[in-house]
Amino acid sequence: MRTRLILLCGLVCLASANGLAQAQESDFFVPEEFWEPTTLRLEAKNERYAKAMALYVLSLLQEESEGPDRALETKRQVLSLDPGFSGLAVSLSHQYLRRGLTADATSILKDAAKANPQDPRSSLALASIYLRQLQKPALAEKYATQALLASPETAASYEVLWDIYQLGQEHKIESLFTRGLRTQSQDPMFWLSLADLRLREQARRGKPLEGADRASFEGLLDRAIKLPDNNARALARIGDYFVLAGMMDRAIPLYASALALRANAAGVRERLAGCYIQVGQPAEAAKLLADIVKENPLDLRAYDQLTQLHLESKDFSRALASMQQALLLAMPDPRRYDEAIRLSFRVEDTKTALSLAKEATNKFPQLVEFTFLHALALSAEKQHEEAMRAFDLTLVTAATARPDLLDADFYFSFGAAADQAGQNVKAAGLLKTSIEMETTNPSKALNYLGYMWADRNENLTEAEQLIRRALEYDPNNGAIRDSLGWVFFRQGNYEAAIVELHRAAEALDEPDSVVYDHIGDTYEALGKVSDAVQYWTKALELDVDNEKLSSKLEKHSARIVKQPPSSLEQGVPPR
Repeated sequence: MRTRLILLCGLVCLASANGLAQAQESDFFVPEEFWEPTTLRLEAKNERYAKAMALYVLSLLQEESEGPDRALETKRQVLSLDPGFSGLAVSLSHQYLRRGLTADATSILKDAAKANPQDPRSSLALASIYLRQLQKPALAEKYATQALLASPETAASYEVLWDIYQLGQEHKIESLFTRGLRTQSQDPMFWLSLADLRLREQARRGKPLEGADRASFEGLLDRAIKLPDNNARALARIGDYFVLAGMMDRAIPLYASALALRANAAGVRERLAGCYIQVGQPAEAAKLLADIVKENPLDLRAYDQLTQLHLESKDFSRALASMQQALLLAMPDPRRYDEAIRLSFRVEDTKTALSLAKEATNKFPQLVEFTFLHALALSAEKQHEEAMRAFDLTLVTAATARPDLLDADFYFSFGAAADQAGQNVKAAGLLKTSIEMETTNPSKALNYLGYMWADRNENLTEAEQLIRRALEYDPNNGAIRDSLGWVFFRQGNYEAAIVELHRAAEALDEPDSVVYDHIGDTYEALGKVSDAVQYWTKALELDVDNEKLSSKLEKHSARIVKQPPSSLEQGVPPR
């Protein structure tokens, strides 16, 4: 306040200077006792201005010490002495509008516009009042046009006229852009404002930026680019508008130029990296982002962009690492945790999924989704008792907080976890609920329950029915074919089993150790030990730590020598 007061007092002194300058220089060297009172007298105009400035200083003091109401009348006195004080007139009009005194607001603005016609602020304020408060677009257009004529390089005039022309005078809108292009403004912000207006006009029309409209938009930004004194900030802002219009190729050189002028320009490297990602130059983006995080390990935006880059290149492990770094830096956000946990499951990093799910459950206890994810992670990590408790808690909590969460997928996941926990009766009930709730394609739950029973060698007739139903929904699914073959095996129908299991192996996109193990077991049951050993060997190559497979191979290795050549060795295709 003290600094402001000193500056304002300086203005008062400057106001007095014009009058004092008229006194003869020699008068200042005359002894004080010989001064004439009229010698230092101000002209009437300057005296009014000095009084206005003194009152303005007083109004500011009153405003800070006694409140805006006390200063209101003093400010009105200032304008009576100096009606062309446009800034004060606009400020005072806002105060009157807040009090509902629209007539007082328009009165002081009209006086200001008349006394200082070269300052567009009063006319623009009048245009806004007539447009928005009084709904008189004709008068609004009059004053907005007056402001534009007074200052053709004031972007606000174009914006107000654009607002006015939307009300039944759309044919005049293009003339605004034409008129703007005729100016010689050296302010890049002026051209950016018009470019912004062009984007808003396209949005209003619901049309894409193409053809003549695109050329107009680029022309406005090109005027800003060609200004001789562009700095890094201006170039980056121009680049931002090209990005808004989807013209990443135009933005890239502008961001690069901004960085050449100012290497540490805030956020520009991240925006440039984003453009590289959008135009399909991931190597350039990755290099830039690596430099950013190396220099500033706390740059959240860079980690987010690295995540996007790795996701698009399907490098999910590195994407997860970037996500985890971002989680350390960002404000707690459930969406970030949800994405990271699900990606952890995708890359089969269940330890990380469990850690993140536990952390998210503690941070967002009101969000039952994380209790569910925590249950899934516990089951994946074979912490079965804790998983069952977490699933039960999810079931109880979601019943009131998120009933939509308790869908077919939830009951399937709960059922699968119960099966892994050895609670097979509970698992069967949950899987049946999933089948009943899934009306579109319940093949996943049908197959799981059927295979679970087949693997336990129980309910084989019902298991076969469930699996055949699953095949009706998904006849080319290799996993379901394997389940049917395994049911046949359990039923003792080894001939049908071997045919179905080979179909399963052919239908799968990738070799599967379980299917090969089943084929081996079936060949053993058919007395073809050599064939069985070959398939168990294939299975063990895919699952090297499987002790059961190793045991089977060791048990039968001595018998292989005594067996005749297998059907595979003879070149006979399997049945």
